[in-house]
Amino acid sequence: MQFVLGEKVKEAGLLLSLVKITDELIKAELDILNADSYYNRVSTGQETVTPEELAKEKEQAAKLGAERYLVQENGRHVGILDFLMVNPNDNCAWLGLLQVNKPCQGQGYGRRMLELYMNMMKERGVAAFRIGILEDNEPGFQFWMKQGFDYVKTVVNDRQKTVLIYEKTIG
Repeated sequence: MQFVLGEKVKEAGLLLSLVKITDELIKAELDILNADSYYNRVSTGQETVTPEELAKEKEQAAKLGAERYLVQENGRHVGILDFLMVNPNDNCAWLGLLQVNKPCQGQGYGRRMLELYMNMMKERGVAAFRIGILEDNEPGFQFWMKQGFDYVKTVVNDRQKTVLIYEKTIG
């Protein structure tokens, strides 16, 4: 599965592609997840994610119909996208995880991955989607606020973490 981010990006040869995560790609997925110990501490209270924890999380997500992809640029793993077309709790599309590989952060990949996701959702007829920002994730909050999201509400998740719910309309 491949999506083009626009002619300027295509001309520059900076095509991002999505690769469905299979068992063969679990190590690459864990490497990306565990490269960012700050996010892991904020989200789970641990420095790293174990293969067993990842398997359990993915099993639960699969039951809800989540789609999970490695994001690549020229064969290099630059991040992970995980989303639900319809969250059963609110019947909205949700971008559950947009994680840029730590060595790639600060280079525009997050913005490009978001654009890739929004193009894909637009093709699927989605008009808006939601995200949850962990209250303690200040760098994440700053990133999402630059992307033009609107506040919806605040909730507490199953790990007793405060989560700020935001929504973005796809133009």
